Amino acid sequence: MRRSALAGAMALAMAAGFGPPAAHAQVSAGGLDDGKLQSMLVGLGYAPTHLSKGLLIQGKRGTMTLYVQTVLSADGRKLGLNANMGLVDLDAVTAAQWKSLLALNGDIEPTMFYLDVEKKKVYLHRVLDNRSMTPEILQRELTTFMDQIQSTEKTWGAITH
Repeated sequence: MRRSALAGAMALAMAAGFGPPAAHAQVSAGGLDDGKLQSMLVGLGYAPTHLSKGLLIQGKRGTMTLYVQTVLSADGRKLGLNANMGLVDLDAVTAAQWKSLLALNGDIEPTMFYLDVEKKKVYLHRVLDNRSMTPEILQRELTTFMDQIQSTEKTWGAITH
């Protein structure tokens, strides 16, 4: 059930500052634009799918299929990695469960969990500087992010469906 919740990543809602591709005006030196990001992801062996904001890729960790949205900020200075961890019944999650999830942020930073109260969804989010981006750096960041999705599953999986 949790794995299928990850497939909902196509409907990710982004934090302020991440916007439509047309707004990417100030890409830093060595940074990616939408076309370069797509090409780099393809070169790394992913098959990116276009979303209303950014690109969706998938990766495997054991039996888990992970979906990650890659999206450039409106000014092109940042690259966000996002994963929809699933729906949450806000009234059913205990304070201890929220505390456990929040405590994980200290272990996985700069990745962090956040809650979209309106959509009742938990997301995992990582922000990267979009400068001097190489395939090796991007792959390392994607690997770290996907490893963090898997390593924290026990905690986020206990509150999502």
